[in-house]
Amino acid sequence: MLIYPNSKDTGNKNMATDWWLFENASAPCFRHYQWAFPETSFGYGQDWEWVVQTTSLSIEKLIRRPTGGGIVKHGSDWTYCLILPQTSFASKFPPLDLYKSVHQCIGMAFAKEDIVTKLQPCPTQTKKVIPGDCFEEPVGWDLMNYDSSEKIAGAAMKRSRKGLLLQGTISRCDEWVLDGKRFESNFIYFLSEILGEQAEHQDWPVELLTGREEVCEQFSSLNWKKNRIRN
Repeated sequence: MLIYPNSKDTGNKNMATDWWLFENASAPCFRHYQWAFPETSFGYGQDWEWVVQTTSLSIEKLIRRPTGGGIVKHGSDWTYCLILPQTSFASKFPPLDLYKSVHQCIGMAFAKEDIVTKLQPCPTQTKKVIPGDCFEEPVGWDLMNYDSSEKIAGAAMKRSRKGLLLQGTISRCDEWVLDGKRFESNFIYFLSEILGEQAEHQDWPVELLTGREEVCEQFSSLNWKKNRIRN
């Protein structure tokens, strides 16, 4: 599993980087990234007019993700991306099993920091509903605070012939005493174990720096934000 350097960028560039890696990945890869300033993203399947009404933000300021899920406020969260190309063994995992396993890895990394978490039970029968606010509406196998039952971590997926893209976010709590670098290292270790992949730190591909510019323009366009069309 290729581990790319941590980065801090605008929302559109973050989405473009994830998507470029997804479309060009030949091996499983992972990256953790931050946001240059607070922004709000919403899921691929959500109605943009409803999101504008709910967030009181203009569509120009919102970020539509290529993955599903609901509204997420970014800025102080811990965001990551996991990509499993179609050729990888782990891409064959059933989506719910993979979702559960990833959050178990986050929970184990938190346990190393003496932070106790639990998984949100998965209902025996699932109903198709329109996602709302991601952290206000936990779903099965989300990671929860053990004491308060508040949602700590969630993720959204995109599956295609190229493989699987997972974009996840972890909320921060001011009361936690957390060694960020150690948490990240443990999360990557546990993740590589369940995926059956050896973690290998990698520099950014040279092609990414030029290739993602066109993708960034597409994710910035109103045609994408409103109609999910990338020109």
